[in-house]
Amino acid sequence: MLLLGVLAATAVPAQATPIEFLPIGTWQGQVTAGEDPPHEATFQFTEAGKVCLTFGHPGDATGSGTGTWQETGPNQFTYALTHDVILPDGTLAAYVTVHHSAGQDRDRFTSSGRTDVTDPDGQPVKSGPSSVIATRTSRTNPTCP
Repeated sequence: MLLLGVLAATAVPAQATPIEFLPIGTWQGQVTAGEDPPHEATFQFTEAGKVCLTFGHPGDATGSGTGTWQETGPNQFTYALTHDVILPDGTLAAYVTVHHSAGQDRDRFTSSGRTDVTDPDGQPVKSGPSSVIATRTSRTNPTCP
């Protein structure tokens, strides 16, 4: 009986989910939203549950934003974020809020959900479905703003 008590007291706790099954790291993705042409975006998911997004190239509209993510099951997570859209002349054009559910297969994820677009004053412009297909480029825990 004493031996069983010692073994129980020294049991190893269950290991956390390995990083290859979590979205932690940096990802390059293709975003499709409604009738708009697909565009590339960079996603960063931190160990602390933060997600950051950037998109655009010089001469094109650009944007960045932050939000949160959480694991919802094996190889599954959700994320929500809000980002701005800046026109090439520097004008703030819109804010975009995204709510997605994702399925992950190691270094690839696909997600889908809803996108809501407002003008700079917060007035609704459009809403609809959106999706992402992304490939992980780094498993390093990113530091995003």
